[in-house]
Amino acid sequence: MLYRYLRKKGQTHRKVGLAIFLITTVLMIIYSVKFFMDGAGFGPKNETVIINQNIGGKLICESVYNADIHSWQYEIDYVYKDKTGVKIPLGDGTYYGREWKKDEQLIKFGNWIILKTGSWYGSDRIILKNLQTKSSNKFDFNDKFIENDSLWKAQRILSLLDYCCSESFVDKISKNTIIVKYKFRTDKTLTNLYDKRFVTYKIDGITGSIKMIKIEK
Repeated sequence: MLYRYLRKKGQTHRKVGLAIFLITTVLMIIYSVKFFMDGAGFGPKNETVIINQNIGGKLICESVYNADIHSWQYEIDYVYKDKTGVKIPLGDGTYYGREWKKDEQLIKFGNWIILKTGSWYGSDRIILKNLQTKSSNKFDFNDKFIENDSLWKAQRILSLLDYCCSESFVDKISKNTIIVKYKFRTDKTLTNLYDKRFVTYKIDGITGSIKMIKIEK
């Protein structure tokens, strides 16, 4: 009799334990799905960020955050509100797979204002806006943009353009020059994977076009 009682009691405990485990698992799944769908994971998540500018005025940034199981991105529309209150649309940028620091500062060069923002994976974008004509130019400093330039080709620098993963970020903007730090693949094996160069571009103050003028290690 005692054996049957203990056996029955043990089976009851196991059933209760199994029931608690199943309930806990279901609640964790529900919480995880809600966590991602509410924007902590996939988004979309909207945000307005206003950044005071050293040149005066404010940069208004309308950001939309999205993500999936592989990566995330911030898509941002920029409007410059100058010191008199006039709003000037600048364009957009995207930070793929990296955080948006929310610290963009516009640079003034003649009649142009220059905005640095994100572009495709591992690259930056420059937007130039003419305050008088309202014309604008956009440049994405990716690997193909750099390596298709005649100056780059003339130097016959060894690189594997179709191999992952290059990086090209704006290192410095000063007056009419933009310096880009470019890291590129040089080896198919795992020995000497990457090399880098600092690529300098000069801005044309009239047209807002840019020209590669120097490549340095």
